[in-house]
Amino acid sequence: MNIFISYTLRDEVITVDHLKSISEVVSDYGKPFVDIIDNDAKDKQKFVIEQLDNSDLVVLLNTDSVSKSKWVRLEIDRANKNNTPVISIPLNGSQSIRLNYINKYLRAELKKANKAFKSDSQRLPFSLRSKYRQALLTP
Repeated sequence: MNIFISYTLRDEVITVDHLKSISEVVSDYGKPFVDIIDNDAKDKQKFVIEQLDNSDLVVLLNTDSVSKSKWVRLEIDRANKNNTPVISIPLNGSQSIRLNYINKYLRAELKKANKAFKSDSQRLPFSLRSKYRQALLTP
């Protein structure tokens, strides 16, 4: 499962070191993409859009400044347009980034998504049913 990490560094709640650690946690659930770490393309913006369009899930690191970021808004709008599920992990300046919290939050949200998937699975094309079932049942 391809997992796109959406974030902003604007409010300094999240650092590049945090993103590296978060990417490791998310890798338990699939293949993460973090722009600042994984993007060495010449046309960086085009590559971000391609990765977003090929994602099965978007994880939003929801800090106080995400609403002020035009890129985060574009990423979430595009994910919604593509019907890509978005898991929003609330983070704010008063709490330190705790990887254990992120891992537990992701696990809980994926379990919820898995339950929703089971009840809605008849609506998905057969080729996607097994793909999402496998992805959502992993860790």
